[in-house]
Amino acid sequence: MRRTDLTKQNAKKKGYTALGSAVTTAALCAIMSPYILIAGGPVTLWLTYRWFQYRAEWGMRF
Repeated sequence: MRRTDLTKQNAKKKGYTALGSAVTTAALCAIMSPYILIAGGPVTLWLTYRWFQYRAEWGMRF
C-alpha cells in the first residue's frame, strides 16, 4: 500500500485523539476520583490500540 499525505493526517488525528483521551482521563482522575479510570481507562486503551494498528497497517514508523 502507498502512504499518502491523507494517511499521515489520519494517523496524526488518531494519535491526538488517543492523547486527548489520556489527558482528559488523567485530569478527571486527579480532580474528581480514581474511579474515573474505570470508565476512561478502557476507552483510552482502545483508542491507543486503534492508533497503533493503523500505523502498523500502513507501515509507518513511530
